[in-house]
Amino acid sequence: MLAFALTIAAACPVIASAGLIRDNNTPFPTSKQILFAQFTSKRYNPPSNQEGDILPTVWAADNEQYVDINDGGTSIPNGRGIWRNSFAEITGSPPDIRFSFIGNPLDPPPATWAEISKDPSLHSGPLGPYYSDGFVAVDGVFYATQTANWDYGQNAPFQGLAGIAYSVDNGESWISPSIPFPAPLGNLSWVLRDRDQGEAKPDGYVYAINSEREFNASTLILGRSQPGIANITNPANWQWLSGWTTDDGRTVPVWSGAVTAAKPIISWASHLTYPQMSYDPALHVFLLTFTHSYAPATPDIWRSGSELDLLEAPNPWGPFSFVAREIDFGPSNGYAAGFPEKWISRNGRTLWMKWAANFDGCDPGLSCAGAYGFNYARVQLTVAR
Repeated sequence: MLAFALTIAAACPVIASAGLIRDNNTPFPTSKQILFAQFTSKRYNPPSNQEGDILPTVWAADNEQYVDINDGGTSIPNGRGIWRNSFAEITGSPPDIRFSFIGNPLDPPPATWAEISKDPSLHSGPLGPYYSDGFVAVDGVFYATQTANWDYGQNAPFQGLAGIAYSVDNGESWISPSIPFPAPLGNLSWVLRDRDQGEAKPDGYVYAINSEREFNASTLILGRSQPGIANITNPANWQWLSGWTTDDGRTVPVWSGAVTAAKPIISWASHLTYPQMSYDPALHVFLLTFTHSYAPATPDIWRSGSELDLLEAPNPWGPFSFVAREIDFGPSNGYAAGFPEKWISRNGRTLWMKWAANFDGCDPGLSCAGAYGFNYARVQLTVAR
């Protein structure tokens, strides 16, 4: 997401990734349901007409998938420039997938980094001059976050949302109510579940998670709203997990209308980068993915390697258990890993993971093979009988 030009790493020896491992160095207990996860394909590069990052991917009512892209785009006119945010339709099945731009590519037009440095107002997209980390389809309507400006150059905390925009025509056009959401929100990311969230609301709510900064955050909070434009786009109609109580011998969450009252569903100091959560319906588990960078501060936090973690839980609020991790993931600064819902097999054991990498190159000794775009690979889960 950060506004830095892609750099080319100098030729150097490359440290190969060890792949997913079961060695648990996290503060979470080891899962007894999912015994292991492993990559069972190579890493595939994005289609040649796509670049950019974060890439939340939703399964819409028309049975197609759509993706929200930051600092890049699809089929960029004349092959030059980027949009701050843009949308594309994904057709086909892995490994043969295709991206098609959604909307009017000249409204606004893309701009190069050189042009943006002279006129920052050119750094825009269909959602306006905002990055967008959260994207969801609910009951035939698309929703996308508009992140309020913050000091991303210093990995500073998020400053809230300028609003949540919506589209009733599959992303061809967007409406922005411009109702701000307060800090620490900024990378609000919906919990993805099923086609069009159609079976995502057994309790009448859609859920979203949020960490307080881009790279190496420490806490993850959980919010929810009822479906409908008036509810999802208005912070007054959201609830935040604020504690726990006991009901008929079960531990259940308590909800508050104030995000300032939110309590973390997980805490792990300086280990949460772009967490994303998907539901595996066959296994009845929520899969939480995130990375952390080995370096603590900018600019090395973007270049010095990262580690991938995969957790599972029976509910979006937990309790969470460790499944697997990968050292030197990405390669280098791999981030925003997640599981698109449409690509989860019927038995829930074969999935495809997507992620972005290398927006700012990588340090000597690390592989820079990861593309700045929609990387993807097949994952196989081993489950207990």
